[in-house]
Amino acid sequence: MICALTAVSTRTIPSGCEGGTHMRSIVSVTAAAETPYRLTTLERIKRELGISDGGSDDLLQNKIDEAGSDIQAALGFVVARETVTETFRGGGCEASLPLNRTPVATITSVTVDDVALAASEYEVETATGILHRLDTSGYPVAWEFCRAIVVVYAGGYILPGNAGANLEPAIEAGCIDLVSAFWAARGRDPMVRAEDIPDVMRTEYWVGSVGEAGDLPPSVMAKIARFRRPAA
Repeated sequence: MICALTAVSTRTIPSGCEGGTHMRSIVSVTAAAETPYRLTTLERIKRELGISDGGSDDLLQNKIDEAGSDIQAALGFVVARETVTETFRGGGCEASLPLNRTPVATITSVTVDDVALAASEYEVETATGILHRLDTSGYPVAWEFCRAIVVVYAGGYILPGNAGANLEPAIEAGCIDLVSAFWAARGRDPMVRAEDIPDVMRTEYWVGSVGEAGDLPPSVMAKIARFRRPAA
């Protein structure tokens, strides 16, 4: 590949180009979310737990943030919408580029080797974040570059309690389940896995941590499983 930007006219993707899923990038946050782990609201949690007074509000809010952080770690991606600059380096030929933050809300700019593209020269699959290069007729072609492709965009979910909230209901439900588990476990020795009174009762508790085989409670994992990203 000759490292000079030329007009893209071919409608075919070169056979040597990859699908883009392996492409590494650097993500810099330019506008961070104020409360990135609040995957549900205090009001919703209090309804779920049947709490009407405000005496535990601070504790519950802390548990919401703790649960949100754990769920984000299990999902493998940043959930809350932020504006970022994502840079793909190394040069080469890629059939498509996978943006890190999804769903993609808006794209501010795409620059290839310091040359800005017109909005008509690319398109994005908003749900998956797959960014495609287009030729002058609107047909997909390969991304070919020598130094870097830089994409400035907003991606991620608007969290519950904010205007236009669009977080997947199952992810919020997972957060609610985890906060409920935290609440039920307060005052209990966190290392106790089971309590057994012969011929009377036996109670087993979830004991785990993010990253282990059993990481989060099964009810939480069942809700968020389909949204998890494989480790890079």
